[in-house]
Amino acid sequence: MARHECVNGTLDDSGYSSPVPIIGVYIAIATSVCFFSILFDVVSGFRNRKRWLPCRFFSLNSVTLTLLAIAAKIPVDLTTKMPSAHDQLSKLTGTALICICMGFMMPSLGINRGSENWSNVLALSILVVTVVVNISIQLYTGVIILFRAEHIIMLCCLMQLLLAYFAATYDINSQKGITVDLNKDRFKKGEGSMLQRLKLCYLHAYHSNPQIEICKDVDSASTSVICLVSSVVLLQAAVRCFMKKNLMFPCNGLSDYEWSTWIIVGTQIATILIGSIGTCFRFFTLVHHMKAESFGLTWADQNRIVISKNPLLTMSSKDAFVGLPIYLLYFVFFCVNVLIAFTCIVVSAIWKICSEERNMDEIEEFSHLIHEGEQGLEGWILRNCVADMKRWMELNKNDSPNHDTKQLLSKYSSLDGTLLANLKDFANANKAYEASSLSMVLLTKIATVCSDSAFGASLTTVFSETYEVIHFVERKMRFTSFENKRKYVLAKAAMEEPSSRDDLLKVFNISDTEASQMNVDIHQVIDVLGRMKDALPADLVQEELGIITDFIRRRDHRSIQELHDCIEHLFVDMLNEFLTQLPNAIYKEITESSPEDYEKAIRFSLKLLCKVESLEAFVHWSYPIGTNITDLITSCSNGELIDTTQV
Repeated sequence: MARHECVNGTLDDSGYSSPVPIIGVYIAIATSVCFFSILFDVVSGFRNRKRWLPCRFFSLNSVTLTLLAIAAKIPVDLTTKMPSAHDQLSKLTGTALICICMGFMMPSLGINRGSENWSNVLALSILVVTVVVNISIQLYTGVIILFRAEHIIMLCCLMQLLLAYFAATYDINSQKGITVDLNKDRFKKGEGSMLQRLKLCYLHAYHSNPQIEICKDVDSASTSVICLVSSVVLLQAAVRCFMKKNLMFPCNGLSDYEWSTWIIVGTQIATILIGSIGTCFRFFTLVHHMKAESFGLTWADQNRIVISKNPLLTMSSKDAFVGLPIYLLYFVFFCVNVLIAFTCIVVSAIWKICSEERNMDEIEEFSHLIHEGEQGLEGWILRNCVADMKRWMELNKNDSPNHDTKQLLSKYSSLDGTLLANLKDFANANKAYEASSLSMVLLTKIATVCSDSAFGASLTTVFSETYEVIHFVERKMRFTSFENKRKYVLAKAAMEEPSSRDDLLKVFNISDTEASQMNVDIHQVIDVLGRMKDALPADLVQEELGIITDFIRRRDHRSIQELHDCIEHLFVDMLNEFLTQLPNAIYKEITESSPEDYEKAIRFSLKLLCKVESLEAFVHWSYPIGTNITDLITSCSNGELIDTTQV
């Protein structure tokens, strides 16, 4: 129980500071989460050969803002005494951590929607302003004794970073919509097959990825420079603290954080180092591939169309007070570029010798896409895009359906869905019926129950191989009612249920004697089919199973083989209906996707086309009305791409 006592009229506060070391551990844990999140993005960027290190895990959102607020607990602590040198250093590391994290996650502005970006940036502004005000108070009151100059530099860096965030947010929100509209027009009005168009859209979506656009922008480049300055300032302070600690102890004693201060400083310095390495590597990667004349303010001038529309910059030309920080931002960037230009040129020469041949060999098949006039950074991004697309296509072609699927489709290709049409006529007596993934799952279960051969296993394999396409078409073309969405959920659950014949016999209450008779007696099979739905509770699964089994039972089957052929034929008709609608589903996915999801939509659509490439000859594709898409893959099956200069 907490004590609430007064001693000689004075409140006893001797136990107030006892939990503070635990709070320090909590701060260290929050910092560690930031460390591993940044490390994940760095490793993922290298593994996926995206050297601009896109932010996937550590991005600007409510979670990271909360983590930063926890990690900044010590810098905003106005009253806790910090007598030792490492206590004083902990305030500087907390401030530097916010700088580095802001610089590292700036590209993530490209993956959020406009309103979400602005709300996140405003929340970040509240955090930054709070830190700046609190540190300023501590500098005035004397809570901060050491590293006063370093803290002032950090505060300047924080304000410059915040200004860069506002400018970048406006710029990227202006660019995303224009770029995506152009890419959608290319897809709608382009020439050639759907695969041919998707390849072209893939190149442009990759090349105009919002995260890349931010990395190329002067605002992001300046943040890299500011982060580098912050890291250098912190490291020299840390070296002074640890190398000359006997000379730097301003006062005796320890803070209330006690031993936890060392943990906080250690984790924050580690996070700052990994964040600085990632941010600087991103900067040097882009600078390495830029032309020499792109250094300095010329880089900013390349974005003059968007910058000229930025209200911050428009206002700055009329108000010197507002304009000074903005021009200071570009001045800092220019000055540091001048200092590191020589180093960049040397590194570029060495890097080019080591990597250029390997990159060109990898994309030799697509080298005609790299225009002679498009060099430097743009050409490098395009080469990376072509290499990435080539790997992605090869990966998914290897995952295409096997011989069983093609054989099954070719066996019933001339029957044109007649059995499925009969099923719809039969079911429509009660209500409108359309095939679903649940229908196909239940057909595989029925096939497994009706035979002890590999018949059921074969249909299950075919369904598993094409399930991704089936679900995609169902999601884009059929999710018009709650019932259709519910059927998909039930189909997914049914797939995860026991699928062996023995397990299914128990589910449907079929005895071993009846099971053995089903192998030779068609009448016994028909009788069991009539009783299968009675073993299930009244829901959509029972209703769907009842429609299918009743339809199968009412047909004249003279042998077990004829029954198998009927189930197989019905399964293929359903599969064909889904595959046929794939071009329409892809068209809808591309044209309706948001700027933030556009590249993901292109990538997933290309994956599906590569998976079904081997099935093109067996499916009668249905294409979007009003387009000139005449086929799916054939006109581009040789792997060539159309020249982007013609678009």
